[in-house]
Amino acid sequence: MEATELYAFLRDPKLLELMELNKTVDDVFEVTKLLENQNSEVLAWCMNPNEGHSQGDGVIKDFLEAAHAASDGCTYDNRKFFAKWTPGKIRTSSFGAAFVTREFSIKVDKGTANGRLDLFLVDPVNKILVAIENKVKASLTVQQLEKYVRAVKDQISTRRVFADYDLAFIVLDQDLERYKEKQLLELGKRWALLDYRWLEASASRARFQLSRGNNSAQLLIAYCQSMTRWQSPTSEKISDLAADLVLTHQAVISAMRASKYKPLNQWIPATVQGHLGELTLFVAQHHHVCDKLLSVRGVASLVPMLLKAIPTLSTELVDQGIQWISITPPETLGLMRDEGWPVYVTIYRVAKVSKPSVPKYNVRLVWDKNEFDVDKVRENSLRLHLSKSFPGLEKFASSQMRRILLAEHVTPMQAIDSATKIMKLLSAQIANCPGLD
Repeated sequence: MEATELYAFLRDPKLLELMELNKTVDDVFEVTKLLENQNSEVLAWCMNPNEGHSQGDGVIKDFLEAAHAASDGCTYDNRKFFAKWTPGKIRTSSFGAAFVTREFSIKVDKGTANGRLDLFLVDPVNKILVAIENKVKASLTVQQLEKYVRAVKDQISTRRVFADYDLAFIVLDQDLERYKEKQLLELGKRWALLDYRWLEASASRARFQLSRGNNSAQLLIAYCQSMTRWQSPTSEKISDLAADLVLTHQAVISAMRASKYKPLNQWIPATVQGHLGELTLFVAQHHHVCDKLLSVRGVASLVPMLLKAIPTLSTELVDQGIQWISITPPETLGLMRDEGWPVYVTIYRVAKVSKPSVPKYNVRLVWDKNEFDVDKVRENSLRLHLSKSFPGLEKFASSQMRRILLAEHVTPMQAIDSATKIMKLLSAQIANCPGLD
């Protein structure tokens, strides 16, 4: 890196804009990571209709509607619960009397051991009890879930005060998408399984409130961004600016990576001398901005390789964030209801198994049933047709989104190869689907 390259980077107006947008005064989750118990505390705050997030019972409604969509095939209590609590009934009811308990102590193993349910949603007016097991960085087991079911039914739902309450069991797992189909089947059908993407509806609503000057909605937006890949307009702008800077100043970003990982106890006088020393100090003083730039470097480098590997792919068929790239075949453009893609392939960096020099990626197929134009295509027919090539796509048909993990923890080149094959197959199957013009 030459000094002129560094100074051009520092003078770039996009860098100044990125630095201002990236200030974390309103986003506490940019500077701290939640442990499992802390995560459940924040989630309980979000679901409490009497807290200061200005959502009222909206978060509860979003949660129950998502659980209803995920309840396909559920048995026992969940089947009865969601037969009664349909999306229409959920949306038109008030849950203003509901409250959430935390770490509810229960006896398991026939009373010989103590256990804790992360969250318990109780509404004494609508008479519902919802047991919520919240998993963060821990794997689910059917044995644990069955113990919780027996304990709740023996110690809670059998009490006279709850005799006529509707009972449901719901699991929240941030990493649910990494579960293989076999693992999901092994968990049984008693619990409805959700990731955190249902929070995106709450965050979108909070964003509109924020734009009207209601700053109390900021924490909920920040929490959603920390638990999902949902991006507010500001976050999308940050992603775009970071990607542009990385592509424009590649030499600076390469030098930045070298200085970023040099521990303080290895500094010598030469470390802070000359233009390289100036870069070292800049990285130390603006580490959040530099983290954004360094994290986008690997993802941004995949775009030209994808365009080269897939001749039918154009820039309008590519979308990207700091940690992900999404692509869709040209055949989907004629199926769109509005501006959203109805089916696409996403490559995203898996932070927990990646190293700066060895990034790892997952590749998945994403289906959004609400983005299909019903006048042009029968979504369920196309879905069944494509499920012949993508097994599992036909499941959870009532959910808005269906995500299928097709490649896990692969190298950049393996991710490119996997995405190329998926796109080729997707294009061919859409083109050959009976009933499409």
